[in-house]
Amino acid sequence: MPSSVDDRQIIVITGNPSDCLLCAEKLTQELNYLFLDDTKKAHTVLGQEFDAVIFDCHNKFNANAFGAITGTIRGGGYLLLLRAETTESDSLFLERFWCLLENTHYQIVHSLQKDLEALSAPPKTKPVNEFTTLDQNDAVNAIINVVKGHRRRPLVITADRGRGKSASLGIASAALFKKGYENIIVCAPSKKHAEIIFKHALKNNPECNLCFYSPDDLNRDKPKADLVLIDEAAAIPVSLLTSFLKQYSRIVFSSTQHGYEGSGRGFAISFKKVLDHIAPEWKSCRLKTPIRWKENDALESFVFDALLLNAEPVADAEIINATQLECSISTLSKTELISNQTILTELFGLLVSAHYQTKPSDLMNMLDDELISIHATFYNKHIIAVALVIKEGGIGTNTATKIFEGTRRLQGHLVAQSLAANAGIESAPCLLGERVIRVAVHPKLQQQSFGSTLLNTIIKHSKADYISTSFGANTELLKFWKKQSFVAVYMGMKRDASNGTHSIIMLHSISYKGKQMLEKAERRFNEHFPHLLSEPFRQIEAGLASALLTPSNIQITAQNELKAFAYKQRGYENTFYPLWQLVCNRLSESPLLSKEEKEILVLKVLQKHDWTNVVIRLKGEISGKKDALILLRQAISRLLEIERQALHK
Repeated sequence: MPSSVDDRQIIVITGNPSDCLLCAEKLTQELNYLFLDDTKKAHTVLGQEFDAVIFDCHNKFNANAFGAITGTIRGGGYLLLLRAETTESDSLFLERFWCLLENTHYQIVHSLQKDLEALSAPPKTKPVNEFTTLDQNDAVNAIINVVKGHRRRPLVITADRGRGKSASLGIASAALFKKGYENIIVCAPSKKHAEIIFKHALKNNPECNLCFYSPDDLNRDKPKADLVLIDEAAAIPVSLLTSFLKQYSRIVFSSTQHGYEGSGRGFAISFKKVLDHIAPEWKSCRLKTPIRWKENDALESFVFDALLLNAEPVADAEIINATQLECSISTLSKTELISNQTILTELFGLLVSAHYQTKPSDLMNMLDDELISIHATFYNKHIIAVALVIKEGGIGTNTATKIFEGTRRLQGHLVAQSLAANAGIESAPCLLGERVIRVAVHPKLQQQSFGSTLLNTIIKHSKADYISTSFGANTELLKFWKKQSFVAVYMGMKRDASNGTHSIIMLHSISYKGKQMLEKAERRFNEHFPHLLSEPFRQIEAGLASALLTPSNIQITAQNELKAFAYKQRGYENTFYPLWQLVCNRLSESPLLSKEEKEILVLKVLQKHDWTNVVIRLKGEISGKKDALILLRQAISRLLEIERQALHK
């Protein structure tokens, strides 16, 4: 089995699992190979390099692990796929996977085949100077220039996987450390994501001591830095990236354009607008040359096609003139979908462009999970909007009680179980629900009600008791779902470390039982939320807090104390409780309040931050406690006027 210099080969070995593995080990006995026996550990070998990878397809196929592990095979190396001889499968994803492989050059070996020669080792590649590619050289110089050049000129580095993007961050960090820039911060969705940066930094300078922050910690602590490196920026919400951009004048954003852990397309579309507005002199750098394999590598092309890593929505020109009257909405057949590559690519491309963490596993779940239905809006035979909906609930009362008590947890049924275990509604798992997993509209057609029309159609034809959605809470998304008549009923107590948000559940009732449940859940949330703002929700933005508050109709008995605080010199601490009552009652009904007034009402009265922290959080708006107290009195005077008007209606 001769190997050409740069081509990576695919070898399919058929038979039972044990025979296939013995055959694969015989073929790779002279190579530096990896057999991934636990696909959940695929991320632990990222950054390493192998002559061959043995990937077992007999049992459950892990699409994310497959995408990750194929990137560790160097040029001239081998991917050995182990599978059963029969091609029948209850997986539409795998049916499509094997069909695509038929159109790719590969070799079939039977596991019992005798007289097999061991595979020859691929040749070593020669680096260009101290870097592997000239692209990397340019990227390193661009990173260094962010620190040594003009302020407020952030750098955005993009690349497909395997181009040395993270390594460039590490190499540049080592060089800057030698020049005396020792306060370099690395931020990524997790420390595991940043391992390659640290590895290359230490390799090039053993004294390079980089500091890691999660996105949540970086946003909260705001430490000083000579340079901030944001790796895998596509996996971090744009709201957080915007905060980092405003905070740091010397910052690099690095993003995988088409990756197994999320696509950079959504990042590229939305964050470019932010960059143009905040830092119009921002710079870009794209790494194109692969490091471990040659360009146009057949294995890489197959992986991209099989996992739709390069999926794009339909071209703008094809749909730019779409109107509601010319569109049609339908539920798609998954069997027909896998036979239509164009429609499947347009559909998944929309999901990729709309969500920063769309992964290959999402494609597999979409095709194989029988509980997921796919709804799409078409214009001239092109998909311009899509929604994925999953069925939940219908669970027996005994099991529902155990879920409520916290002694039982089922796989799936995210909203149904959360409403019982966390929101105190014991019967919630018994009802039939449909959860909107994803909804996406073509970037060129957003803000034109295509998403709303699609959701309304889904609601109209639903036979469930309720429709739900769950997402990382932010003001923009909350506003969208409220517009669709969805109501907030629960928010998770813990912030997601990778994106700094609390997950929120919103409901839209359909049946009478669904309406009863929604009203109970909404009432409970409205009662609990103001109290939770001073502890688990202490860090959420003021705009989000005020958007989630609803008028509580608390009877305020200390009007004179409130007036004395607002218009005289009565102290804050002596008026705390009636201030809290007033803010809970009227904050959500106060459109005349300025942004700063809303912020101080939330920060001080509801979240109970001390005066020092309030001043820090309102940096640029006030200079000290005295200014903060003046702003608070002013805000309270406005709320008192709203309260007076409400009482005299």
